[in-house]
Amino acid sequence: MPQLRALLDDAPLVVCLGPGGVGKTTLSAVLALRAAATNRRSLVLTIDPARRLADALGLPGLTNDPVEIQAFRRMHEGGRLSALMLDPAATFDHMIAMLVPDDERRASLLGNRYYQHMSRSLAGTLEYMAVERLHALSGSGEYDTIVLDTPPTTNALDFLEAPDRLAAFFSERVTRWFRPPANSKRGWAARLFDRGGARVMGLLGRIAGEEFVADTAGFFSAFADLLGDFRHRGQKVGQLLRDPGTVFVIVTSPDEARLTEAIEIDRRLSKAGCEARAFFVNRVDQPFVPPGHDPEELIDRATELLGGSDEPERVAGFVRRLQALRDSRELSAERHGAVVERLREQAGGRPVFITPSVPAGQSPREGLLAIYLGLFASGD
Repeated sequence: MPQLRALLDDAPLVVCLGPGGVGKTTLSAVLALRAAATNRRSLVLTIDPARRLADALGLPGLTNDPVEIQAFRRMHEGGRLSALMLDPAATFDHMIAMLVPDDERRASLLGNRYYQHMSRSLAGTLEYMAVERLHALSGSGEYDTIVLDTPPTTNALDFLEAPDRLAAFFSERVTRWFRPPANSKRGWAARLFDRGGARVMGLLGRIAGEEFVADTAGFFSAFADLLGDFRHRGQKVGQLLRDPGTVFVIVTSPDEARLTEAIEIDRRLSKAGCEARAFFVNRVDQPFVPPGHDPEELIDRATELLGGSDEPERVAGFVRRLQALRDSRELSAERHGAVVERLREQAGGRPVFITPSVPAGQSPREGLLAIYLGLFASGD
């Protein structure tokens, strides 16, 4: 608990990385809820389009704008919990709206077919827009802690280097081919022909079609004086991710294949100049009643936390059912424990936190609360 509190309680930005299917989105919400419970204004920003997070937070859905969560208000009376789900196209459009004040020019740029393709389909746009949205939110001063739920990937560099790659895409070396020269009345086609010759023109036309190539040139022509701002923003969001105050954590599950992916993410993260500060192993089968503890005392404590003094029998039955479930999964608990120990060896002294598996049939909200209790209830 002291390690976990020291890691999270003053972090302005927590970035959750990990393979797919390990509960990373739910854990991101748990960490944001913890920040709110310590009287901070917190936000969880997810890239996962599934409804799991909205269901867990008691919402009909999430949008690209922050929504304040009321479902856990009793747990964070002095703090604030908000959430949003990234819409990369809307974020890109909003950025263009900020950079292009002229209505006619902005409408022309937003309606350009190359822009439509790039903002919605270009590789790296999702990751870039996530950190662009993060940059805007962190600079707003409205939040003390932001928890970023990243896309599932075995290559952390795909996320970390997206701002740099997109900024490089708009570099002078690339865009000079398409921008018309100052004070020139010659068309882009003649200029491109002069530079690359008929072979380049023919090749571009055959691959993408002449209309698409024309739209590309029109986009760069309209975008020309924004390139400096765009590259600068790309550099700024890259710096934000590498800021010493940013806390990276890696989430995995007690499965050998997922553990291997998590270790690879850690290696590549380190190679990129960042370091995972901690690991979370989610959905671990473990003893509900730890050795050396009096079950009756635990039932009294659980009654206080879960039901109040008027429901001891109900809570006792609940505890006994969980204990029976644990007994039936003794082999998986042993196997999960071995995976956790292997990760601790790989972590090199960095903390490894575990969250319990949630019995089947629980709602997303109950699952979120179970993870929260597993991490924080012993000290609260």
